[in-house]
Amino acid sequence: MKFPSGLQRFMQRFHTRTLSLAAFKHIASVAACFGFIWFISSWLKLSDELRLLAILGTIIFAAMASAEGIAQCVEHTAAKFSHESHYYWDLLILLAVAIAYLREDLTRYIVLFSFVMLVRWLFAGLAQALTGTR
Repeated sequence: MKFPSGLQRFMQRFHTRTLSLAAFKHIASVAACFGFIWFISSWLKLSDELRLLAILGTIIFAAMASAEGIAQCVEHTAAKFSHESHYYWDLLILLAVAIAYLREDLTRYIVLFSFVMLVRWLFAGLAQALTGTR
């Protein structure tokens, strides 16, 4: 039997044991609400602060929703084929490195995507820690 190291046990706290698209649905609905406010602000004379908040909220929550969607797709695919998900994450990282090597103009987007995925991972881990689920 293989026993996990201390670092692996720590990292497992941030890894969801149950596969659910509920988090994606919630984040996407918040992004849609901000987008709706942004859309309405173009018709009505709303304050510039509210319009800026709607724009930033739409962009941030849409990025977080896409990161959550990608993470859940990777986890669902690994579960569907009864594989370890870290192989799929390794393949995604290898693909990102190859794209960054071949197309240097896309490097900043890959770094931004990596940052959004890191923030998503931290928020998911904190949400699990606060709810007490594993």
